[in-house]
Amino acid sequence: ASGLLSEQESVLALAADTTLVPGAARGPAFGAAASVAPRDTSHDIWAADLHLTPDGHFLYASERTSSTIAAFAVDRADGRLTWLANTPTEKQPRGFAIDPSGRWLIAAGEKSDKLSVYAIDAARGSLRLIGRHPGGLGASWIEIVSA
Repeated sequence: ASGLLSEQESVLALAADTTLVPGAARGPAFGAAASVAPRDTSHDIWAADLHLTPDGHFLYASERTSSTIAAFAVDRADGRLTWLANTPTEKQPRGFAIDPSGRWLIAAGEKSDKLSVYAIDAARGSLRLIGRHPGGLGASWIEIVSA
């Protein structure tokens, strides 16, 4: 009624044996603050994007440091998440999208010149790479439009 959000759960978008750790906000890249020596971020978890399949069964999250997309099963009764797997993808993935049918996931990487296209297994949520295509260096967003 009030629109107030409350945390129900916190899950890791990486395998339990990851060497990455929760990071901190990254400073500005421009202006006076940019002159401060940057801290080492090579072991930070650096998540970017979340997308839910249209049927609500699976949630995916991009993680830029490991260059992976995490897959989660969504419990339909309470919304809780179960980590399924991380799938390697384009270097430093930021944006990705799931098509309206829920059959395909397309990912771009900020440090890649390709787009990866995955088939989504409707029963297990796993991603299967079906192709990589030119996308231009530094793509950070994917938008799927119906024609």
